[in-house]
Amino acid sequence: MSSTATWARPIALVGTAAMVTALLAAAPQPADAAHPCRIEVTTRLDKTESFASRGSSKYYYATAKGSSVGQYDHKGNVIMTTFPKGAYPELVNKRIGEREAVGQMTKTQSSTALGSVNGDFFIAPDIRYANDIEMVRGPMVKNGRAIRGTYQRQRVVGVDKNMQPFGGLVGIRGNVRPQVLNGPTIKVRALNWHRVMGRGVTVYTTDWSTSTRSDGKATYPRPAGVAEWVLSRRNKIKSIRTSTNNSGKLGAPVAEGTKVLAFSANSALMALAAPTGTKVKVTLRQSTTTGVKLLNAVGRGLPLIEGGKAAPLGCKSYAKSSSAKSARPRTFVGWDGKGRWRTFTVPGSKLEVVNGVLLRTGGFSLANAANIAKTLGMTAAYELDGGGSTTLWTRNAKKWTRNDLYGVSNPSNCTCERAMGNGLAFVKAP
Repeated sequence: MSSTATWARPIALVGTAAMVTALLAAAPQPADAAHPCRIEVTTRLDKTESFASRGSSKYYYATAKGSSVGQYDHKGNVIMTTFPKGAYPELVNKRIGEREAVGQMTKTQSSTALGSVNGDFFIAPDIRYANDIEMVRGPMVKNGRAIRGTYQRQRVVGVDKNMQPFGGLVGIRGNVRPQVLNGPTIKVRALNWHRVMGRGVTVYTTDWSTSTRSDGKATYPRPAGVAEWVLSRRNKIKSIRTSTNNSGKLGAPVAEGTKVLAFSANSALMALAAPTGTKVKVTLRQSTTTGVKLLNAVGRGLPLIEGGKAAPLGCKSYAKSSSAKSARPRTFVGWDGKGRWRTFTVPGSKLEVVNGVLLRTGGFSLANAANIAKTLGMTAAYELDGGGSTTLWTRNAKKWTRNDLYGVSNPSNCTCERAMGNGLAFVKAP
């Protein structure tokens, strides 16, 4: 979470609320946008470590005098990791609703990666009978294929199909049309989203968890449409679900080889436009702010460096919420002037488990950390999840090393790694 990440639902809800408030409060204001938040910082290089393919991690002790601009003064350790030229980020992820430690996801899904970091923030939606689901908040694109998103563009960071870094917005565009006389064209409003969006259909695939409990119910239920079409691999309608037909199957897990079109209340009558066996034309595409197509992307938080300017939203924007202003562990991802991908890690100062909850404290505010990251060479940087989710792995030969606990006091002797829904692994160009 953007606050101290936890394993406990009640605290996770508080963290999510704080994160959402921070995001809304820190939206760029016209008066601030032209005045980046400049903070005096100093850094001391403590050590340098090399890893696979000439990557490097540099460990610093840094100070930032944020009080001069309405922030706080902070000091502590930071890690700047630089990946070799040509390396790029690849999404590693679990099915929606499921989570796993980033290190394990990387070793399983991208075993030749050079390193990896944690990914998107969490949300905690209540879906049907479940009130304990934690899932990634925003869009995901993997190997050119959209996994999650809505028609409303949202913030992501990643790489486009021309292998250029991307830090912008992406949305989902598309429609479905049954191949019958005068069949209606129905807009796609979302893909694997945590609610069925109005005025069209939300598409669900096996990218959503298909795990079931001992009682046969879905472990991580997906939202149920008012009506649903189940499409075969060839996009033929296998079955139609409504309140009067197959109603017990509404919201059922998506079976392998199928996808489900979930109709909202104000589009449900369109589900009656075609009988079973009808071929349905389904179009689905990415829509980015610049028109490029993304190869890999993950949802992200605020911009920390853009165009070489640290904290570009202005000092006031980064001081409006306690989560952005206080000393926290952080993860940034971005690149330098040579186009090399970099990650910036604020480890924090203390980690312990209290009553089963992973607490991680200390670090830097967003504005302070942004100015340090710029000083250390980043020309673009974006916020990923932080707190207890802060994670950094690097690989040398077949040995993987977790580095994000550098300088962290650990009275519980816990090297616990928070389970995440996704992350970014950095791989060599083919």
